Formats: sequence, C-alpha cells, structure tokens
Amino acid sequence: MTYIKAVALLSEAGIENAETDAAILFEHFAGVARHTLPFRKNEEIESEELSSAIERRLAREPLQYILGEWEFCGLRFTLNSDCLCPRPDTELIVELALKNLPPRAHFCDIGTGSGAIAVSAAHYRKDTTAEAFDINENALSAASRNADINGVSDRIKFTKADALSSDFLEGKTFDAIISNPPYIPADVIPTLAPEVLLEPHRALDGGDDGLIFYRAITEKAKTALGMSGFVLYEVGIGQAEDVARIGEANGFKAEIYPDLSGIDRAVLLRKI
Repeated sequence: MTYIKAVALLSEAGIENAETDAAILFEHFAGVARHTLPFRKNEEIESEELSSAIERRLAREPLQYILGEWEFCGLRFTLNSDCLCPRPDTELIVELALKNLPPRAHFCDIGTGSGAIAVSAAHYRKDTTAEAFDINENALSAASRNADINGVSDRIKFTKADALSSDFLEGKTFDAIISNPPYIPADVIPTLAPEVLLEPHRALDGGDDGLIFYRAITEKAKTALGMSGFVLYEVGIGQAEDVARIGEANGFKAEIYPDLSGIDRAVLLRKI
C-alpha cells in the first residue's frame, strides 16, 4: 500500500480528512514518520497491520477505535468500543472545571466513558478526589486503566450506576458535579455520520428532546452538592439555553460558555 493510494481510497469513501487519517495510520501501524510521507508517498509499504487498519477506516470505523488510544488534554487515553471517542470540544469542560473547583475539591463525573474528564481534571489538580460513574462496565474498565496510565488511580473511585435511577447520588455529597451526558435526540441518531453510529448508542441517546439526563442530574444535584457547589455540563448545539432554564427552574444560576468555534458548548450552574 502506498500513501497516495491510501489517501485516494479514503477520499473515495467520503472521509473528509483523508490525508491526515492516512498519515496517522501509516505512522502508527507501519512506523513511517508523518513528516517523511510527502517524500515517500509512492513508496510501497508492506504491512498487514496497516492494510487491516485502512480497511477498518474505509468501513468508517472511528480512527480512535482503530488506534485503540487518543490524546485528550495532553494526556493519553486508551479506548474500547464502549467508550465515546474523546472530542476536542470536551476539553473546554476540563478547562472550566480546573478554574472553578475549590481547593481539595471532591467532584463527580457522570457518564465518564473513557474517564477523559475525571482523569484529566484529577491529573491537573493534584489536590482533588473524584468519583466517576458509568452504566457500562467495559467503559469503566477503560476509565480505570486510563487513571492508572495517568497516575490518578488513587484519587478516583469508579462506580457502575444509572444516572436515571431514582436513588442515583443518594447519600453522596460533592463540591462539583460534572457531566458530558448523552444529549442527542433519539430521532436524530439515525442521521448521524457513519463513524458516530459505530459509537455506543447509549452514550448518545438523550431521549426524545435530548435533555432527559440534564433534567435528572440537575434535580439530584440540589441535594448532592455542598455549599457553593456547581454543576458543569457539556451541551449539544442549540441546547445551552434549554439547559440553563432547567438549572434556573431548580434554583441554580446559569452561566453559558462557547467553544473555540463560538458554539455555546458548556453550561455552569452555580448553587444559589
């Protein structure tokens, strides 16, 4: 397989970043440094692993799953197919958490997936402890490995739980509740990109209007937050105002923050 052929195949398959994806695969599976590819683009590279990886990408499997790992907030995270792929937009949530967590904070991450938010926040705030919740055991397994890899396993407890259950967070108290919950309306899911459809549907499905988890978690946050506590959410496009209203209806003061593209991506609810 040549690099130029791989780019052509990926482009024909409708993959937007074909050159970048091909370069990443050549480097990861064939050991070809990315900066050398412009000079070796017609060189035949013999590698069964590379050929298999390109076939998987042509089938629109997410690049993150093919690699089995991804970078987030400057840290390395391993992934399995039960974890939502970490996205750059979510780094805003970690940034806001680091700015707002009080000293020696004990926070929770609801729907932790690969542990990206909890592990990153704990890594960069050595004074914090956390509990990370997910309904999927395989996701929790990946999150636990990522806590080990990034040196925070002694400060994060991983717990299997259903955020929609009536007793969720019962008897627990946190300084902050952080969540990137499922927020895509159920009827929109079939229209998503092929790569997204290969991610766990349970991590995408936010109910009929995409807001079911925001309502449930915000209601429970009223009693699970300590004094001056806050809830920090990632939200989908066009959802920020709705989530802010959910917070205000439950006695919180809402702040909305845009991502680097100017899209309202985070909602912070402060306890009044």
